[in-house]
Amino acid sequence: MLVSEQLLVHHRGRGVLLDTNLLVLLMVGRVNPNRIPNFKRTQNFDLEDLQTLELLVAWCGGKLVATPHILSQVSDLTDLTGTELERVRKLFRSTVQDLDEFRDPALQLVDNRSYSRLGLADASIESVCARKILVVTTDLDLYIALTSSGYDALNFNHVRALGWRSRR
Repeated sequence: MLVSEQLLVHHRGRGVLLDTNLLVLLMVGRVNPNRIPNFKRTQNFDLEDLQTLELLVAWCGGKLVATPHILSQVSDLTDLTGTELERVRKLFRSTVQDLDEFRDPALQLVDNRSYSRLGLADASIESVCARKILVVTTDLDLYIALTSSGYDALNFNHVRALGWRSRR
């Protein structure tokens, strides 16, 4: 069994922290899946990626985990227009109401070993990892930093390679 598969089995039903890019994909895709290839923040994804992400979230119990720093970025980066903006703001509100949010003071996070390399949001993600939460990311530098520190993290490209959409 691959390490990616082992992590997925281990964290089944336990919640998952999606990095900013993946949470933006989830929000935009849930509002309008047809916008994924045309929206500036999700152009690197497609409908199959959204379906894979939805399956992964469901596999982890449907429970999302986030930090205020991730949520701030997602709120700013889901800058759709017109009725889609209204819908994504409403979805964002309900998502925030349902997720587990971990708040570590920025003063503490800037002392985190990953802050100088990766920034505040990623330092907050590393802090959450210390709580035994699975992180899924598209950021290779973050993935390497987390796994090098012994934390449970998946690169979304590895999840894609598992063929989840067709197997689950």
